Amino acid sequence: MRRGVIVAFIVMGIVLVILAIALASVGTGLDLVRIERDDLQFDVDGLQQELDTVSSERETLRQQVEEQRKTLEQSSAELERLRASRAASDAAPSAAPDAAPAIP
Repeated sequence: MRRGVIVAFIVMGIVLVILAIALASVGTGLDLVRIERDDLQFDVDGLQQELDTVSSERETLRQQVEEQRKTLEQSSAELERLRASRAASDAAPSAAPDAAPAIP
C-alpha cells in the first residue's frame, strides 16, 4: 500500500504541476489581452480627442463660409444696383441731349 500511496501522490503532484502551468498560461494570456485592451482604449481616447478637435474646427469653418457667403451675396447685390444705376445714368444723358435742342 505504501507503494500505491506514493504513486498516487506522484500522479497528484504531476496533475498539480500541469494545472499550475495551465493556470499560468491562462493568466499570461489574460494579461496580454488586458494590456492590448488598455492600448486600444488609449488609442480610442486619442482618436476621440482628435474627432472633437476636428469637429470644432469644422464648425468654425462652416461659420466662416456662411459669413463669406453672406458677404458675397451682399457684394453681388450691391454690384447689380451699381450696374442698374450706371445703366440708368447712361440712358438719362442720352435722352437729355435729344430733348435739349428741341427747346430753343
